[in-house]
Amino acid sequence: MSTNSTPSWSALKRKDLRRSRRYAVEGATLRISWLGLNGSLKVVQNARVLNISEEGMAFELPEAAQLATRVNLQSDKHKLLGVGMVRHCRRVGAKYIVGVEFSDGLRWRAPQEPFTEPVQLSDLL
Repeated sequence: MSTNSTPSWSALKRKDLRRSRRYAVEGATLRISWLGLNGSLKVVQNARVLNISEEGMAFELPEAAQLATRVNLQSDKHKLLGVGMVRHCRRVGAKYIVGVEFSDGLRWRAPQEPFTEPVQLSDLL
């Protein structure tokens, strides 16, 4: 019996879409604001950050955010103020996982020294 060690097309495609490594984040929340479908301002004070990369981050929201919507990212504690563009949004249980790509010059640099995950966001920004 032979086994096929070639990765599936979906695994290859998913890997190719990721330009930089994502780092799991623990214990970090942000203030997220964006315009909803009807043009009303939506604000979440304590959106839980799930992961971060050099080009973006993912977090939980209680409601969906439209693709290509600009979101404001803010945290006094983590000294973060910037903008991201919604690249994906999917429902998971009662919440939505939203992935944004940083824009307007916002960037995050991965640590150069070895470290363990999950990381503390305050140690990295």
